[in-house]
Amino acid sequence: MKDEEAFEKKKKEKGVSSGGYLIGRHPECDIVVNDGIVSNRHCLIFTENKGNDTVAIVEDLSSNGTYVNEAIVGRNQRRELEEQDEIAVHGKARFVFRYPQSRQTSAFLQQYTLLEKLGKGHFAEVYLCVEKATGQRFAVKIFTKHPGVEDRSKTEGLQQEIGVLMGVSHPNVLCLKDTFNERDRVYLVLELAPEGELFNYIVMKQKLSEDESRKLFVQLFQGIKYLHERNIVHRDIKPENILLVDKNLHVKLADFGLAKIIGEESFTTTLCGTPSYVAPEILADSKQRKYTKAVDVWSLGVVLYICLCGFPPFSDELYSRDFPFTLSQQIKSGRFDYPSPYWDSVGDPALDLIDSMLIVDPEKRFTIDQCLQHPWLTQSSPGVNDSTGGLVGGIAGLEVNRRAPARERTLLASLNTVQVTAQLEVGKDKNPVKVFSKNKGRVTNIAKESDPAAQRAPDEFIEMGGKGDQELFADDDSSIYPIGDNGEKIKANKAKR
Repeated sequence: MKDEEAFEKKKKEKGVSSGGYLIGRHPECDIVVNDGIVSNRHCLIFTENKGNDTVAIVEDLSSNGTYVNEAIVGRNQRRELEEQDEIAVHGKARFVFRYPQSRQTSAFLQQYTLLEKLGKGHFAEVYLCVEKATGQRFAVKIFTKHPGVEDRSKTEGLQQEIGVLMGVSHPNVLCLKDTFNERDRVYLVLELAPEGELFNYIVMKQKLSEDESRKLFVQLFQGIKYLHERNIVHRDIKPENILLVDKNLHVKLADFGLAKIIGEESFTTTLCGTPSYVAPEILADSKQRKYTKAVDVWSLGVVLYICLCGFPPFSDELYSRDFPFTLSQQIKSGRFDYPSPYWDSVGDPALDLIDSMLIVDPEKRFTIDQCLQHPWLTQSSPGVNDSTGGLVGGIAGLEVNRRAPARERTLLASLNTVQVTAQLEVGKDKNPVKVFSKNKGRVTNIAKESDPAAQRAPDEFIEMGGKGDQELFADDDSSIYPIGDNGEKIKANKAKR
């Protein structure tokens, strides 16, 4: 304590605010590490207000790396510090971070240590973590609570609902090991899926073969069947929530029951913001909205479509004078097809299964049991009397009328870049966990998506506000974001002052 008081006194004498600590080789740093491999300004530790709390942040300023719990922060990157985090200055100096005793200690951090960041989604950030008692590694999904948003921790029955989710045990469903519902965050401790998201796999391969897709969907249908038998509706099935366990395409469904944990209002708002995989009944008015098991079948149908061709069935890219339907309108009316040449090599049975899963009326849509019995999945020859619901007369007698003429579509692989940036060892005889980087570099040499407004008459577009919108800060010479000619005028005026 005396050393800390002396250190603070020294900082005040030097005129340095006690709100931050600069660590580095330069003699004017708050903490000097005199070694040639350490940067002059290696890292900065400071506090920041977050909601009703104050948190500590470390910012890596170095060339050779600042590490937190042996995970590199990254030059000019920041990381929020937790109780007992170990900060290493390229192995030359180590510090254990502690918050004041007056600050409430996290129950999660008493049992687990956060390691590398694995990814970030709409709702949460995902980290690798290690259980202190056993040394076993898990993934932890961290949700930050926002003031004014529905707080599910105060809702009766939450613990019972979480108990149901934690009781789930199936080879194709990601195991939820533990949950921590704390003042400003919710922690979900999950088993690891070393090969990452199906989305990354699709982007890196462009599309999957029928055999690969069939192997995936046997597992996905079985996993959803297990959840549905326990009255759990996933409601957010998409390639990002389907995780690969190994290179043999063994998969697990993740993020099931998420609405139960983070709250209905927050979940629905975010979900409807990206409706590519959402069933038409979810896009209906809130009073008529129904979340039945059929919504999962629809979402799986969209994912199967993407796996086989590399792009989604519904897209704003399709909007034109001849096809004046927005993404939402396409979904609500079930308007999609199988354009050439992308679908030329895919057999009719696969198309028939997708057709049966993407029926707008949820009462007529295939069930999971019907999907599992479909000839494309079982690879059996259908007979006239097969009881697969949608296969009246068998596939042999069906005319697949959604096959469409040649039309250019943009692949997900053309719109996204995915790279493996690290492979983390997690234990003996276990596959390393891959860390992926998405869309870090600029994608070049791709066909530009058509503008939905390209076919609109200019007068109509102006009436809609497209060309009639005013420039932001157009007359504001105090703006630090000058635009166009006005920006040059602002710069000239500032130069005269």
